[in-house]
Amino acid sequence: MIERWEEYQIVNKELYNLIKREQTLPKIKKALEYVIKAGGKRTRPVIVLLCGKLCGGEDYKKTINMALAVELIHTASLVHDDLIDKGVKRRNVETLHVKYDISLAILLGDWLISKSVELVSVYENEIIEDFARVGLKMVEGETLDTYSKISRDFDEKLYFKCISSKTASLFASSAKNACKIVCNDDKAAKHLFKYGENLGIAYQLVDDLIEFLDVLDEKRSEVSSKTILTMYKDKYGSEEAVCRVLKLIMDYAKKSKSELDYFDDGESKSKLLKIVDYMTVEMINKRRPGILELI
Repeated sequence: MIERWEEYQIVNKELYNLIKREQTLPKIKKALEYVIKAGGKRTRPVIVLLCGKLCGGEDYKKTINMALAVELIHTASLVHDDLIDKGVKRRNVETLHVKYDISLAILLGDWLISKSVELVSVYENEIIEDFARVGLKMVEGETLDTYSKISRDFDEKLYFKCISSKTASLFASSAKNACKIVCNDDKAAKHLFKYGENLGIAYQLVDDLIEFLDVLDEKRSEVSSKTILTMYKDKYGSEEAVCRVLKLIMDYAKKSKSELDYFDDGESKSKLLKIVDYMTVEMINKRRPGILELI
């Protein structure tokens, strides 16, 4: 669905243009090409472009740097996450550290973060500072996730703090800052922040749910990280855990959509609403047809 949208095509085109323009070491450029061509949903940069248009941006020129920066810092987090988790494949493609080596994967992640900072440096200080804070939050969230398996204190409250920092913070910031780049409507910025935050939480719950169900199917006794599903499984059993998390996903998706009530109807709003369904209901139905009938 999203792959057919103008915004997706713009993001992809500009990402490849960025690769072509870069005057860097051949090793870095090769690795950069590899991770960008591995693809992805590009939902975060698409949200940036749509939120900018929703708030009065006539075109995407003002927000494209933010869109690219968001995609690059997200890509960096995936590269480093695969290293931490010793991941072998992502999107059915060999992870960077497997394809090349661990050192290059670490360094490319650092390069991507640095490049994302360079891209947002064209904006006002408020935007730059917010982008930096989001980077810190993402690291904090990943730290909580990494050590959740061995922490006795990792409970439901810490789980939501983890996913809010690791995943939802970038969605929230992306939506809010796109608004701030094109207009001075603080109410709009707050609504878009909550839109992104709730969507990010819903999406991470979906991701954790699918991983949990895959593990159950494979009859493994453990999952790689401690999540709300493993906590609920211990309390209520597997089926009830799944039902409870499905309800949470639907609640957060509904909250995300409701934040768009502030805005007039139009193509950008319609697409932002569709993204919520795409990243929740459609993703669940694609991987687990019929499971939503449990609720």
